[in-house]
Amino acid sequence: MYYKIKILEIVFSKKNLSLTKDPVWELFLRIAVPASIGTVFMTLYNIVDTFFAGKISAKALAALAQTFPVYFIIIALGIGLSIGTTSLIANSIGKKEERKASYFLAQSIILSIIIALIVTIIGIYLGPYIIFTINKSLVTLNLSMDYLNIIFLGSIFIFVQMSFNSSLSAMGDTKSNMKVLMFTFF
Repeated sequence: MYYKIKILEIVFSKKNLSLTKDPVWELFLRIAVPASIGTVFMTLYNIVDTFFAGKISAKALAALAQTFPVYFIIIALGIGLSIGTTSLIANSIGKKEERKASYFLAQSIILSIIIALIVTIIGIYLGPYIIFTINKSLVTLNLSMDYLNIIFLGSIFIFVQMSFNSSLSAMGDTKSNMKVLMFTFF
């Protein structure tokens, strides 16, 4: 029981992180656990969508299911941008080049906006063709596009949030993103 309490104290400690001086196991707990909790809540978005689509109808559930490949491509783009941003910012912070780190964050935000605009434009115009290759039903096509158009239009928020999260993660702060994901879930 003592170890469980000690682990919780480490994970939710208010003490500032020192990525170069703190023990690796403590950094692991303070960075990985909040990131994992945040990921659980991000996954719960899809479970909630599936639950409520199932309450509407079987066709709504089928429409939602056929949008997942497109949605995961959008998330993969965001994660790729996020990983690159985290790496560049973390390296700059490690070299004590804060100005360069802020430059990388600014570039990441601009790139996020550009990618989101491209995803939105391509998604709205080519989305029906992509979904139609998955399923030829016009009923589920319309329902899928109703859902996907919201995703496409909201992709700017997804990408920009991932860029900001990258900068926080590069500094060792995964708790803020966990809190945002928990709040937006509820």
